[in-house]
Amino acid sequence: MDPTTGAAGAPQSVRPLTNQQQAALTKLHQATQQMESLFVDMLFKEMRKSAPPTSLTGKTSNAEETFASMLDEKRAEELAKSGSLGIGKILEQELRPAVLANPGNAAAARVQQESDL
Repeated sequence: MDPTTGAAGAPQSVRPLTNQQQAALTKLHQATQQMESLFVDMLFKEMRKSAPPTSLTGKTSNAEETFASMLDEKRAEELAKSGSLGIGKILEQELRPAVLANPGNAAAARVQQESDL
């Protein structure tokens, strides 16, 4: 969607983002990237479950399983950073208007959530 047009396609004035909005968008980008990473990591784990375990020694050791899990996690993070799947980008596009409309709510919700822990 073109940022210079509204939902109906009518031109709207382009206003610079406030510092609070910029910070909220940065947090949104990080959160959507992490969400994509988690999703891809879950996909990798399910794919590993569906394949028969193989190892050079015959039986898969705990160390090999741990290493494979850590490797999958890092691969998922790098895949999310590259943006090649586009899941994070779609989430960010969908959530951007809500974050820009209320940039303080995201920070307040996070502070409240952390205080509940």
